[in-house]
Amino acid sequence: MGGTKIEIDKKTTQKGNTQARIATAVTTSAMSLTLLSTMQNPLQAQDLREQRRIDPAAKAELTKEQVANKFLDFGYNYCDAKVLAKYWKQRDPYDAKITMGQKLWSLSADDSNQIVRDARAEALKKSDKNLPAYFDDGGYTYDDAKLLAGYWGSEDTRESKMTMSRLLIGGHDKVIKAALNSATRL
Repeated sequence: MGGTKIEIDKKTTQKGNTQARIATAVTTSAMSLTLLSTMQNPLQAQDLREQRRIDPAAKAELTKEQVANKFLDFGYNYCDAKVLAKYWKQRDPYDAKITMGQKLWSLSADDSNQIVRDARAEALKKSDKNLPAYFDDGGYTYDDAKLLAGYWGSEDTRESKMTMSRLLIGGHDKVIKAALNSATRL
């Protein structure tokens, strides 16, 4: 009987170690993606002739709705607006959405993406309590954070919420959605 108990304990320990290794790999991968998203891609050559410029007179006629829609059309979201608002020291994410939307009318995609990468990099330097956006700004719930904590091999929901927050700030919402999808299938 003693041998059987030790064998069971070894299996339990091996299962726990495997889960811990998977959780560490997922968390490390998520953080690596976050850091990589803040770096400029050196292979992107900038061709000034292809930059989309708009006539200043036409730009003055744009409505706030058109400018805000431009922000959304480029794939940016509420979390991006919060990150940019903090970066530009604006009080309201809507103001940042309008500011960035105006820039999108006159900047190339590379230039506008660089602005967002810079803002994300600056935001990710902040402590957890000073982040410009949190997991719930991306539409996620406490239950989502709790589910991912277990999936990532942790019992600490706070850690899961901060990982989710940092992934959102880094523009990696798809990583969270994929992890939630995988976690719900278990």
